Amino acid sequence: MPSNNDEKKSDEKKLEEKKTEEKKSEEKKEEKKEEKKEEKKEEKKKYKFLIVSGEGCGTDIAYQLKKEGNSVKMFIQDQSSHDVVDDVVEKTTDWESEKSWADIILFDDIGFGFRQNELRQSGFKVIGGSYLGDQLELDRKFALDYFAKMSVRVPQTFEFDSFVSAKRFLRDQNMRFVIKFVGKAGDEKSLLYVAQSKDNADLIQLMEHYNRNWNTAWGEPKFVLQEVIEGVEVAVTAFFNGEKFIMPVYMNFENKRLLTGDLGVFTGEMGTHGFFTFDKLKLFKSTLKKIEDDLKKDGYVGTIDVNCIVNQDGIWPLEFTSRFGYPLIDLVFEGLQGHTRVTDLLVGLVDKTLDFIEADDGYQIGVVVCVPTYPYEDGFERYGKGMPVMIFDERAKEHFHLGDLKMDGGTWVTAGSLGYGFVVTGSGDTIFDAKTSAYKNLKQILVPNAIYRIDISDRWIKDYPKLHRWGYV
Repeated sequence: MPSNNDEKKSDEKKLEEKKTEEKKSEEKKEEKKEEKKEEKKEEKKKYKFLIVSGEGCGTDIAYQLKKEGNSVKMFIQDQSSHDVVDDVVEKTTDWESEKSWADIILFDDIGFGFRQNELRQSGFKVIGGSYLGDQLELDRKFALDYFAKMSVRVPQTFEFDSFVSAKRFLRDQNMRFVIKFVGKAGDEKSLLYVAQSKDNADLIQLMEHYNRNWNTAWGEPKFVLQEVIEGVEVAVTAFFNGEKFIMPVYMNFENKRLLTGDLGVFTGEMGTHGFFTFDKLKLFKSTLKKIEDDLKKDGYVGTIDVNCIVNQDGIWPLEFTSRFGYPLIDLVFEGLQGHTRVTDLLVGLVDKTLDFIEADDGYQIGVVVCVPTYPYEDGFERYGKGMPVMIFDERAKEHFHLGDLKMDGGTWVTAGSLGYGFVVTGSGDTIFDAKTSAYKNLKQILVPNAIYRIDISDRWIKDYPKLHRWGYV
């Protein structure tokens, strides 16, 4: 039987062990605190970004990076867009002379692919695209050949350089076609037209109008007639880090026509809804995933998107977007809020240190807000330029994304040459919640004579059951 002394020694030993454990626990806590401090320091690290832009598309990327404390310089090639983001970020007229200053060079549009490849080979950190990316978006025939490699269905597509021969071709067809222009005319989205009549009579008459009134500044007419496929239009966007795609991907649904109810001319885009997904990857695996090796060989770093029609017969890819999409990137930024800094996303992408993207698991919606005479440049100087943009609620600023704006005496005003003002986003657990959020935020931001659609995401109620039945969502 143990003595009192033995019991006392045992108690003292236990007490000593307890103190030792408590000390170790405190040391671990301190270690974790220090680790968190280091992580926090790393999160707040500032970088120097040089943004090279054709027409000022990446203004919101520049704005978000500046808000997060980074140094940003922006070059805009197009003369008519030179005033965009004046007094918001620093501008440069010679980006080549600034490239050694930058930690990261970001290209916001296509057309610079070959130069991007050269810069990467010279050791620069570059985000935006590549030479292959330019070909995929700019050369429709090249893209069609790539779609064929994916073993997916491709809409019948025919090339023309004469309206007369195209009209003759249409008279022998028993299916509807859409006309899509290439070259300079391809930038004029309002020229795109989908035949409504089964015999293409409306498209034939429109081509007669184009033939009589063709703008010689666009060069000789070059276009394709593409078979109209019935189904649901859906796109998938993914981030590529030069070696592989980073999950999750982003499923998105565009609204390209100017007016509510899908009326009016085609524009670049009037609004989008979408969501991040880890598991609904049928579309991604059937399209973008299949060109991963080719993107790696070409050194592609950035986002890439493929827009498709899907139906019960399969996937019908339409076009690549081998760059940041607009307003898509604003929806991505909305989904990142509270999870990932824009800075960390871009740095992690180009440094290949990002394993996955932490983002919201709900829905996001972006509404494009324009002013007259969008989407036409004629008349913008008189009717739309210099319009003040007023934000009445501080909370709405978190969902406010730049288009063609600048600061003038402390006030946002419209700039550039087209009238694409800004984008307002919202998010929610359901598509209804996201729409409610976006339009609630929009009510807090005013620009005179605003043009925007009030039905962004409404088609989801019809699209979702079909997409679910076919296994895409």
